[in-house]
Amino acid sequence: MFAVRMKNEILKKYHEGRLAHAFLLETNDMERCYKDILDIVKEINCPHTFAPKCKEECNICNLIDNNNLPSLITINPDGQFIKRDQVNTLMNKFSTIPVFTKYNVYIVNEAHRLNNESANALLKFLEEPEDNILGFYITNNKENVISTIRSRCQLFYNRYDDNEVTINNEILMDVKLYLNSIYKNREDLLYNKTHMSGFYKERTEWETFFTTMLYYIKDCYVGRRTDKIKLVEEMSDENVVKFILLVEKAIKYIKNNGNIDLFLDRFVIEMREYYE
Repeated sequence: MFAVRMKNEILKKYHEGRLAHAFLLETNDMERCYKDILDIVKEINCPHTFAPKCKEECNICNLIDNNNLPSLITINPDGQFIKRDQVNTLMNKFSTIPVFTKYNVYIVNEAHRLNNESANALLKFLEEPEDNILGFYITNNKENVISTIRSRCQLFYNRYDDNEVTINNEILMDVKLYLNSIYKNREDLLYNKTHMSGFYKERTEWETFFTTMLYYIKDCYVGRRTDKIKLVEEMSDENVVKFILLVEKAIKYIKNNGNIDLFLDRFVIEMREYYE
């Protein structure tokens, strides 16, 4: 799952001494993402070798679970927006180094609800980062997060799936053939017209096609597949995430009765940006 990859990568960077000072986490389940962040906070602040069950002489995990750790602050929207007063309170509390933990950690839930005033106040943390302060920004749509915040954070796409999906191998073959055929192909639009136009007769078949593509790419991303096509192997992780978002947009478009041929052309045009 994407959530496991996010946790592992952040913890890996921590153990390598390369931890970023701020993370923007785009997710389809903000509550579960918040809980995963708390797990990360427990491990990076543990004075011992971390174990899921806190040792008696270390009470940090219990303090986190009970929302009593002074060096951990969560900001939630106050009404429609996150307000500047909330950020000022955070900055005042984090003006000193942490006493019981390695880091002062703040978590901003629904970061897309930061207004200009509160976002500008947070820029002090982001533009002049201190080694002992970490920030986590959670959102369901990164594009709605103010750009000054977004551009200063390391981005993770943190998707949760409730059920495992069984991929139909025949449809998967169609998906691979299509992606291999448009990858770095100057005649990708022509391929749409000569091979994909009318490929499936029913809209539900197109939905299944792109859903299969979605789960195949996701499985490749988290390392569960050994049959990765060249397109996936050569894409950066950031572009694979963008590709996944594009496929999700395709599924939504199909469900809304959009024109398939028009979308296929837009699909390959946008795909070009991810590997050129």
